[in-house]
This record gives sequence, C-alpha cells and structure tokens, in this order.
Amino acid sequence: MTSNATGLTPTECLRLLIEYRRRWIVSTLVCAVLATGYAVFMPRYWGASQALVVRSEASSSRARQPGKFADLYEMRTFQETILELAKSHQVLSKTLKAIELTETGKIAGEPSLRKIEAFRRRVDMRPPGGAEFGKTEIFYLKVKDRNSKRAGQLVDLLRHQLDLRLRQLRDDRSQGLIDELEKQVELVSKAHEAKTSRLVEFESETGSDLGELRMLHSANSGQSDLRQQVVSLENESRLIEARVQESQQLLTVLRAAQKAPEQLIAMPSSLLISQPTLRRLKDGLVDAQLRAARLAGTRTADHPQVQASLESVDQIREDLYRELQVAVKGVEVELGLNQERYTVLLSQYKAVQQRLDSLAQRRVEYSNLVSAVATSQTVLDQAQKQLSEVRAGQAAARSVSLVTPIDKPEVGSNPIGLRRASVLAIGSFGGLVLGLGWVFLTVVPVSTESIEPLVDATKDTHETATSAFRSGSLADEELETGVPVHSRYVD
Repeated sequence: MTSNATGLTPTECLRLLIEYRRRWIVSTLVCAVLATGYAVFMPRYWGASQALVVRSEASSSRARQPGKFADLYEMRTFQETILELAKSHQVLSKTLKAIELTETGKIAGEPSLRKIEAFRRRVDMRPPGGAEFGKTEIFYLKVKDRNSKRAGQLVDLLRHQLDLRLRQLRDDRSQGLIDELEKQVELVSKAHEAKTSRLVEFESETGSDLGELRMLHSANSGQSDLRQQVVSLENESRLIEARVQESQQLLTVLRAAQKAPEQLIAMPSSLLISQPTLRRLKDGLVDAQLRAARLAGTRTADHPQVQASLESVDQIREDLYRELQVAVKGVEVELGLNQERYTVLLSQYKAVQQRLDSLAQRRVEYSNLVSAVATSQTVLDQAQKQLSEVRAGQAAARSVSLVTPIDKPEVGSNPIGLRRASVLAIGSFGGLVLGLGWVFLTVVPVSTESIEPLVDATKDTHETATSAFRSGSLADEELETGVPVHSRYVD
C-alpha cells in the first residue's frame, strides 16, 4: 500500500481526529486520571533555609585582620568541611533525635539508616545567588520536610548540631596537635638542657679565660685584654732587646777603650748617653788636650803652663781609666739585668701566646656550642609559641563558634515543586500528546489515485481464490481454519 503526503491536509487531519476521537480522548482521560491520583497522593515538601556566615580562627589566622581567611582556597576548604559535617551520620542522627524529643518530649532511640539516608537527601547547602564555594563567606543551609513548621525546626536544630560537631572536631584536632606539640616541646627541652649543660661545663673548664673566649667568639668584640697584653709584651721585649744590644756594643767599646784609651775619644756620643761621667771626662780630656796643644804652640815645653796642661791631661786620663773600669762593671750589671728582663718578657709572651692559641683552638667548639644552644632555644620558643596558639584555639573551640547564623530560619510561603493543578495539566497534556501520536502513527490516509489499482487487484485475487476453492484445493484449509480464503488474500 502506497501513501500520498498530500492527504495530510488540515481537513484530513480534522477528519481523522473526529473519526478516531476515541483514541486520543481515552488516552487523555487515562493520563488525566493517573495525574490526578499522583497529584492527590504525591508528597509536598516545604523548604526552610538558614543563612550562615563563616570566619577563620583568630589564633591561627595568617591574614592581616583576625578572623579573615588567608585566601579563597582556604575558605572554600572550610566550607566544604562544613558541608560534609552537615551530611554526616552523627549530625543527622542527633538532629532527628532532637526533633523527636521536641515533638514528643521523650528521648528517642537511634534512628534507622533508612531515615538518615532519607533525611540526608533533603539536606543541602548552597552559596547565595548561585555562586561557588569559596567566593563568599555566606552560604545557606537548606532542609525540606512535609511540614512547614517542622522544616524550620529541623534547619535550626541541624545548624545547632552542626555547630556542636564543628566545635568537637576543632577540639579533637586541637587536642591532637597539643599532644604532638607537648611531645615536641619535651624532646626539644631535653635537647636544650643537654646542650646548655655542655656549654656550662665547657665554660667552667675555660675558667678565667672565658671573657677572652667570648670576645673571640663575638664578631664585634674589638681588642681583648690578652691581645693587648701580647702587644705590650712585644713592644717591651723589643725595647729591652734594643737595650741589650746597645749594652753589648757599649761593653765591647769600653773594654777596647781600657786597652787603648785613645779609642774612647773616637767613640760616638750616642753610646755614652747612659754614661754621663765618661762623656764629661771624654769632653774634658779633649778640652785639656786642645788647651795643652795651644799652649805648646806658643810656649816652650818647660813653661809652667805647658807642664800644668800636660799634667791635667794625664790626670784626666787616669780618672778616665778608673771610670772606664767602673763603667764596664755597671754596663755588665745592666746588661745582665736587661738580658734577664728580656728572658722574663719572652717567657711571658710565650705563655700569653699559648693561651691565645689554646683559646683559638677552643673557639670553634665554643662557637658551635653557643650556636647549638641558640638554635635549640629558638626551636623551643617556636614550639612553645605554637603550643600556646593551639591551646588558645582549643579554648576558643569550646566556647566560640566559627559559623554565625544570620537572622532566623526562613520557611517558604508555598511548598516547593509543582502544584497539583500543574501536575494535572501536565498529565492531561501528556495524554493528549500520546493520543494524537497514536492516531497519526497508526492511521495512514490513502489518496484516491491509489484506490483503483487496489480494487482491481482485490477482484483478481477473489476470482483466483474462488476458482481454487471450487477445484477443491483450498476447501480443506478453509474448513480447518474457519477463515474464508478470499478474505485472507484481500487482507
């Protein structure tokens, strides 16, 4: 059978709807009845919401303002934690117990898992305005229930249980941190005490040189007493050494002058600075010799003045010789004293230098001990500070909430979801659509051009079937089935 699209005209469609009106009317009525039944018995839920605002812990806040989150990721993490707590088994169970206690005044038992799961599906938490978590500090805690008053009570009790569970979670977390930090403080304290004891023992072993060792350890210590003593001993030893050398040279010259007094006249005056008597006798001898030579040039050798000047020169030479002996003994004594003094200074210098060398060797160990004690003290102070902050956070967790409600719970003026009339209208419209689809999908309109060939073919088939029936070939089959053979061919 061939179809023609030109048959689906508005007139033809109207004719089909009228002719097969039972199909779409029955479908519409059936769906309307089903929709009415569903609308009558369907559950109607009322929605209650509670606006909440969150903040960070003031004791652990790293932001400039206490109570502010360091970044949006931290706030989002905290809000997701609150969402998980709000849908946790413990919070939902205690909320159902609390609402039953409020309604009946009796302590309820543990709710079943089915009730908890059903209640969990009716709990939701969303940020305002369709935003994402972490974008704003405000979010809404929502609860659905068949009773509007009970929905408001549920959201309020759920918020209260959520607050208590969050405090308990913060308390447990803080207690865990406190236990860990107390153990850390104990270990660090023992290590600090051990290092401090070693430092005290080391300083006791150092004794009187402790001040010098501290000055060596300090970067801005300046000149220490031992260093100044070393410098003073070095200067004094150089001076005594110079005196010893000068005394040795003077002694050598004086001993030579004992053998040849004339050499005393050629002696430098710088060597006779320590011998003022010899220097005056030398000058007097030179003056007497000059005077004798001047008189000898103007007078005879027998002249009394010449004789007196010569005697004066001889007398001064004798005095100079005697003074040379005394000076030699004095220089020998002074040389011995200077040598002894130089030996003492040298031994003192070596002793002080050994002390400095010993302190220099101990300075590294002392610096390490001081640095270790300072580092352990810093670690101990940091651990104690963290312990104090966590204890303050635990005290705050037991008394202060991080989730603050805004106003009171709000219950909607109408139940959420579709109304009964809307459900009935949608069901009826759906039945109508199904009925129309049933009509247009099962009934195919046939055009007049295709009817005539169909009638001719039907006549030929009827004649063939009749002749076959008369011949007896299909008679038995017609008797067995009870269906005329020609009607089967027509179909």
